[in-house]
Amino acid sequence: MSDYVRSLLSDEQEQNLVDAISQAELQTSGEIRIHLEKSTGKYSAENRARYWFGKLKMHKTEEKNGVLFYLAIQDRKLALWSGEGINQKVPDNFWQEIVDLMITEFKEEHFSEGLIAGIKITGKALGEFFPRKNDDIDELSNEISKV
Repeated sequence: MSDYVRSLLSDEQEQNLVDAISQAELQTSGEIRIHLEKSTGKYSAENRARYWFGKLKMHKTEEKNGVLFYLAIQDRKLALWSGEGINQKVPDNFWQEIVDLMITEFKEEHFSEGLIAGIKITGKALGEFFPRKNDDIDELSNEISKV
C-alpha cells in the first residue's frame, strides 16, 4: 500500500471498508467501489471519478447501477459517481446528502467511518431501487482500487 493511502487507512480499516461494501451489496444488485489516489492532477474530482468509473468497468454492470466513492487524498477531494440506471431513480440531492455526511466525518479525521457511513446509506438506498435478486452475482470486486 502506498504511503499516501496508508496515511489515510490502516490495513484493518481497509478490510472494514471491504466488509462494509460486501454487507451493503447483500441488500442490492447494485455495485459499490472505492477508488483512492494521491491527487486529481489538473482535473476536478468529478472528472477523475467519471474516469475511474469507466476504467474500473463500472458502467458495464447489467442494471447500470454501480456507485464509485472517489477520494484524492493529498487534495482532500471527494466525489461520488454513479451509473445511469441509478441517476434515473434517486432524488436530485441524494448524492449531496451522502457527501455532506462523509465530509462531516472526514473533518474529524474519521476517514474510514465516513466512508462506511456513506456505503451503508448507499447500500440501503440501492436496495430500495435495485433490490437484490435470488440469482444476483457480484459483478465487481469489493476491493479498494488505488493508484
